[in-house]
Amino acid sequence: MRYNCLMSGDPTAEEILGCIRKAGFPLVGTCSAAVDPLHVRALDRWLGGGLHGPLAYMTRHTSERTDPRLMEPWARGLFVVALLYNTRRDLSAHIITSGKAWVSRYAWGRDYHKVLRARLKPAAQMLVAGGFKARVCVDTAPVLERHFAWKAGLGFIGKNGLLIHPELGSYLFLGAILTDMELEDGKPLPDGCSDCALCLKGCPPKALVAPRVLDAGKCLSTWTIEHRGPFPEGVAPLHGHLFGCDRCQEVCPYNRRAPLSTEAEFQPREGWFAPDPAAIAAMTEERWDIVTRGSAVRRARYDGLLRNARRLLEEGP
Repeated sequence: MRYNCLMSGDPTAEEILGCIRKAGFPLVGTCSAAVDPLHVRALDRWLGGGLHGPLAYMTRHTSERTDPRLMEPWARGLFVVALLYNTRRDLSAHIITSGKAWVSRYAWGRDYHKVLRARLKPAAQMLVAGGFKARVCVDTAPVLERHFAWKAGLGFIGKNGLLIHPELGSYLFLGAILTDMELEDGKPLPDGCSDCALCLKGCPPKALVAPRVLDAGKCLSTWTIEHRGPFPEGVAPLHGHLFGCDRCQEVCPYNRRAPLSTEAEFQPREGWFAPDPAAIAAMTEERWDIVTRGSAVRRARYDGLLRNARRLLEEGP
């Protein structure tokens, strides 16, 4: 089933949207390149409060994040997409209780950067062939993909800070094509969280300090994926998490009833669903290089992954 979200009647834009839909994206939309001032102020407050923690890269290119035209002066609009990646209904708490470690769902299969870039490339080439400029952005350029996905009508921003689609949930990879084509905004969906606060309550280190406000310095994903070197004193227990954490999504009611992804490239690779932390801790660098090729798990690097596994063994069940 498809849930296309688009707001453009221009024939050229419709042709591009058709190309994107053929690439298998269930959620597609358009928006202008302007960032809502409320979101700009929210980002400023987040950075000003030091809630980015050890994520120093978030303090760089802040002007470009809030105005893509400072990155690409020709930027006028975006084609925005989302792709469902959840392939199993297993819950991390059950896996961890069994003595295994948890790897975040987004890293079970092929690296999403490679998948989305490959699927968006034909549409970007079509734009260039038509005399437009285009740049594919998949979580590597300083672009607020989540904000633009909201503007394009692909979902609402939940209390866990993630884009949530009422039927597809929040296990969504986001991507965009930045272009000089003038594009219309979609219709942002209303907040669908109501008085639910399960994500705030379910976060193991209580990193969600308020609705839609993450203290990255407490987040397990920050420490198990982004942090380099030994863990400093005071870092919370990893609670069985080897790479990333899905708890704030697992408890979300929208994800309980969302469909599973049938994308072959996101199906769990051998060894990354419920791995044995002892086996990871004993892995050689040569073996790591082989089993992480084309995987987002490489983001933690060899030293980081083994550091995490050893920490889990020290913490015990």
